[in-house]
This record gives sequence, structure tokens and C-alpha cells, in this order.
Amino acid sequence: MKFKLLEKKEETADTTTFIFKPPTGFTWRAGQYLFYTLPTGNPDNRGITRYFTISSAPSERNVRITTRINTKSSTFKQTLNKLKIGNEIEASGPDGDFVVDSDLIGVSDPKRSLIFIAGGIGITPFRSILVDFASRNLKPDVQLLYSNHDENIVFKDELESLKPQNPNLKINYILSPSHIDAKTISTIPYSLNATNFFISGPSPFVRTIRDIILSQGVKKEDLKLDFFPGYS
Repeated sequence: MKFKLLEKKEETADTTTFIFKPPTGFTWRAGQYLFYTLPTGNPDNRGITRYFTISSAPSERNVRITTRINTKSSTFKQTLNKLKIGNEIEASGPDGDFVVDSDLIGVSDPKRSLIFIAGGIGITPFRSILVDFASRNLKPDVQLLYSNHDENIVFKDELESLKPQNPNLKINYILSPSHIDAKTISTIPYSLNATNFFISGPSPFVRTIRDIILSQGVKKEDLKLDFFPGYS
């Protein structure tokens, strides 16, 4: 499938959103990803393919890639950054099960809650999911813990704008040198048997948080994980 670049949007000094027009009839679920192919003349050892979470909600119709780009970025990202408006990128999918099913958002169990934990650019699927909730007028009990290395927080204004629409949405920004650890998670009020955890971010971050949560008695089936390779 071919996706045409419509717009580039600078989110922070090192993070850019690329907005693409999808082919007619393309659909996805909030939290899913696409697998992209972008040929470049002299690719590095990571090659010419990559998968990115779709950071937009289905209601927004266009597909967004949001990623960090700097002088040390891969040749794939450098090529992506050089795309001009109207250029196309090849993609396949969507795929991925990092989605919130209806039984987790109060449709069948109003007492069930969600805890989203994002590390850095791992916020992208949560933007998609939270905007999707708002577009469908859903107001589940959601706590978002968002860890970032500084105050340049991707999507902060958008996330804050969603809070008035859902009084059950709570957001806690955790900035370096503070970080999410067992103590942080233990201070979150949640019911062990009525809470689902979603963790997204760099692979080491996701593994660490997963192990902490499992050590607190949360069942594996109440966890969903989204690993972002290539980030420390």
C-alpha cells in the first residue's frame, strides 16, 4: 500500500510527526502499527524497513508516524525526514494487539480501570487510544504515567486538552532524574483484579516495568506490552 505525505509537524526539537493520506478503504484500531519500507541509497545495518505505531486515532482518518530524529538517527529516519510533501511511502498492515478491547473500558464492567505507562516516545499508541476514546465519547477510568527525559513532552498540550472531556483521566508526568520504579507504581491506587496495565516504550524500559508489575501480583493476562527497538 502507498501512503502519501501530507504534512510534517514538529512536536519537540527532536520529535516530528509525519501525516500521511492512506489508500481508500484503509482502517486500523487505535494502538496498532504499520510496517514501512523506504529504500535509501546506502542503508545502515538496520536496513530499509521499520515498524511504527500509528499515533493517530481512526477518527482522524490520516495516518501519523511520530518519531525522534537527530543527527545520530538511522538512514531510514534520515530518509523519512527528507521526504517532501506529496512523496509516498510503502507500508503493510495494520498489525498488533496493543489495543483496548471493549470489555476493558467499562462497557461490561464499569469498575474496571486502565493504567497506561509510557516511556518517552512510547507515548504514541496512548495518544491514538486516548483520542479514540474521546472521539467515541468513552470515559473509562485511566491513569497515565508518562516518563520523559526532560520537559519537552511530546503531545503534552493534546493530552491535557483531553482531560476535561474525561474526568476519569489522570496524567502524571515523571521527568528525569525521577523515574518510574516500584515505589512509583505502589503509590497508584488500583484494584489488583480489576485493572489492566499497558506499557509502551524502549525495550529495556518495558521489560523493567513489566517485571515490577508482575512482582506486585498482577497477572500476565492483565498486561499488554509495546516494545520500541532502537531506543535506550
